[in-house]
Amino acid sequence: MLVAMRLAIIACANGLGHVRRVISITAFMLKNGYHGIIHAYLPKSHIKKLENWPDCVYFKNHKQVKVIDFNYPQTPLSKTNILFEKNWISIDLPNLSNYDVVWSDNILQVLEQRDDAIITGSFFWHEVFDNHTTKNDLNDFIKKQRDLLSIRPTMIGNEYFATTEVREKTNFIPVGLYRYSSLFKEKKNKGILISCGLGGEEENFSKDAVQTIIEEKIIPPDILFVESRLLPSKYPDWIKEATFSDEMFNYCLAVCIRPGMGTVSDALISHNRIFAFSKPDSFEMMY
Repeated sequence: MLVAMRLAIIACANGLGHVRRVISITAFMLKNGYHGIIHAYLPKSHIKKLENWPDCVYFKNHKQVKVIDFNYPQTPLSKTNILFEKNWISIDLPNLSNYDVVWSDNILQVLEQRDDAIITGSFFWHEVFDNHTTKNDLNDFIKKQRDLLSIRPTMIGNEYFATTEVREKTNFIPVGLYRYSSLFKEKKNKGILISCGLGGEEENFSKDAVQTIIEEKIIPPDILFVESRLLPSKYPDWIKEATFSDEMFNYCLAVCIRPGMGTVSDALISHNRIFAFSKPDSFEMMY
């Protein structure tokens, strides 16, 4: 009798890109013959944000998939977008011993239970913290994370943007851009996207920029798509709330973004001109 493979997937909750990546890859696997059982440890709040994305609908409703609510890092009750105010020390991992394969997107602590886990990502959180002027007592965390790399885990990351530690401290397997859509049409529109991303610390000055655009009536040649968190309660009709759908990216000619890997991939695949911004001490973004 054949026994179905049991796969555990664990994704980081900081930003939307980690969850989006594992959903996209898992949906592709399921559509191309994977018959095993999948337990996906993901923040359900992120699933909610992606609920209109066809791959997410397919993923969460698939009979082989069970989604378990899991949040790391934990956000304080005060709710913050500041990276260093989140709880990176505490993590409540499930028992991973009964799975045939464990896949973790940017959470190295799984290696404490399973040194054979497959890691995905193009940077490490400890690199981000170690290259920041404000570590907020994360030095011990940084050391423990680097110690875990001594086993040289298998890590799959973007061949263009993977950091030096990813390339040199792991059994690194480079891949190309993640293509979240096969939809592409001739460019006939000149839309522009403004987005600061779910996991960034650039929200305040991005809001100020959008407010300035509105007050000074800096009207673009076509629709200006703006991330919902950046919009005031009232805005002109030449601005629309960004949906981040395939159709929206194809409508755009340019994007002004905090350059997370998912948004960069969408923009490049859709042939958008990228204007990137971030705080000067954002290691991941600057790299």
